[in-house]
Amino acid sequence: MSETETAATARRNDTLVVRGAEPADHEAIDGVVLGAYARYAGQLVPEVFSRYLDDVLDLGTHASYGRLLVAATPERVLGFAVFYPDSSVPDSGFPSGWAGVRVLAVYPGAGDADVRRALLGACERLAAEAGAPVLAIRTAGFMTDAIAGYERLGYRSAPEFDGTAPLRSVAHLRYVTQLYMNLAR
Repeated sequence: MSETETAATARRNDTLVVRGAEPADHEAIDGVVLGAYARYAGQLVPEVFSRYLDDVLDLGTHASYGRLLVAATPERVLGFAVFYPDSSVPDSGFPSGWAGVRVLAVYPGAGDADVRRALLGACERLAAEAGAPVLAIRTAGFMTDAIAGYERLGYRSAPEFDGTAPLRSVAHLRYVTQLYMNLAR
């Protein structure tokens, strides 16, 4: 069965679960991120794109600041997100006390909107449990389709924070876009 057929079967079976990532998931997470971000490869010069992916896939650093989450069916991992209870670390440019999503990736053909919604819902619950008034998302400005998806879910642009967050390995700040959702609705 192809990966697209597997993803379609997973959606029909409605077996998507968001859970904490385990070490055994790391290889699948790499596949999800590389598959999801492949469409953006032409947006940056190869050297910069490679450093960007290294930053996104630095699971050890992300785990030291937050929680690695996967959206999975019993058969496979379809999505990945990193939840930071304090989005101000490391150097995000967001205020201390806000929670954040630092990475969100959905495998192509895996029901992007449903998987994104499930992962963001889990992050919103974690943020609310942590008492954070806002869930912020740090993404790349060239990911216009992802940004549009976040906005459809109620996230709003936070241009006052754009360009304030240095990527640990990428100096091209103009590619950083910030979004947020006020959780006190």
